Amino acid sequence: MARGVKEFLDRTAIAVQLIKLVCGLLGLLAVPEIIKNFLYPAASPVQNLHRRLKQAGRKRSAPIIMFNLKPYQQLTEDRALILQGRNQEGKTTLLRESIPWYRRFGPLAFDGTYLNGAEGRGVDSFEKWQTTQMFGLTMTAGSEIKYTLVQYRNKQWIRGVLEGVGLPIAPKPAIVLVDQFEELLKRYPVQALDWANTLTNQHTRDGLARVIFVCNSDAGSKTLLNLNQGTRFDRMIMEQASGEGVLGLDKELFKKSCGNIGMYKLMEKKIKRQELTMEQVDDEVKKTFERWERDFHVPYPMKYDGSWADLSSVQRIKDKLEETLELALRAEEKDDGNKVYTEEEVKDWMKCAKKTWKVLNQQQILDAPEERWASMLMSAGAEKAVALALASEIKGIIGNPIPNPANR
Repeated sequence: MARGVKEFLDRTAIAVQLIKLVCGLLGLLAVPEIIKNFLYPAASPVQNLHRRLKQAGRKRSAPIIMFNLKPYQQLTEDRALILQGRNQEGKTTLLRESIPWYRRFGPLAFDGTYLNGAEGRGVDSFEKWQTTQMFGLTMTAGSEIKYTLVQYRNKQWIRGVLEGVGLPIAPKPAIVLVDQFEELLKRYPVQALDWANTLTNQHTRDGLARVIFVCNSDAGSKTLLNLNQGTRFDRMIMEQASGEGVLGLDKELFKKSCGNIGMYKLMEKKIKRQELTMEQVDDEVKKTFERWERDFHVPYPMKYDGSWADLSSVQRIKDKLEETLELALRAEEKDDGNKVYTEEEVKDWMKCAKKTWKVLNQQQILDAPEERWASMLMSAGAEKAVALALASEIKGIIGNPIPNPANR
């Protein structure tokens, strides 16, 4: 009997050891997942895009107007997309509502991430904006978006195997939506542009993503188009909606609101609160658009337009820049029609400008950011306020095509 008890205890000990071994293995296997869940919250960097966009716009009511635009169908392998429209014109709503029904759920669903540039105003560095947008926690600072995109692609190993054996099935690239990109440009100009360049490469060169930048103005779009002179971008401009055939819409008010969904809703609320009458709508719309333009306008396209690089020598670039800047300063007028700057001021400022770029080479002139121009102008003797104004003017000139191509 003692022998039987001993055998039973031995078997039990072996079983316990096996259980411990299995539990240990399961624990080891679970550790990476536990760490991942801790570092990367439930709102994972790449998830169902339809759900992500519903979260981004959950406080908004259903769109009044359905634009006849299909941004996702415009995405190609070799070009990222710029979606341009005025402030509150319904760009985010369009991105949410234009996802085809069969791309919202199931194996064919679009997966991606939504990044909002406006939230860059709530952090003190570009790195914190990127990290909190992607992962929700600052403890993952330093994590790159490329890492996330590669991880998402690696998870689709079955698709990778099928592609490897010659079947027309490949891992799905994640869609990256960068909303209110200009807000990043205004707060972190150099970092935002370098990041946008890298992100675009992950679309056009690495095939890891399909990228859409959302811009409110032509200046924001030009900033991106001037990256490699626009060869990696397509641009889609939202057209003014007519409002025809939409039930429950005040056609006269919508027309006064210039076909802008956000403006229509704002004016409608003010009328309901008796803060405004229909006769006052035109003036209120004009003032509101002007305020939005000031709030959201990017003062300069950061990269140079290709026409400047096409000039045959650095001296011709300097001569053309001098001519264009001087004309721009002389053309500035006040509301009463008088000139903003006196002839003496224009001469003094042009003297500082020419002294600044006298020893610069072509790339130093074309690539210098606005902050660098302001610093160089102050070193040349310009007061700070003057240097800031001239720097913005110079970047605006270089960021746009040469005014008179006949003189090239």
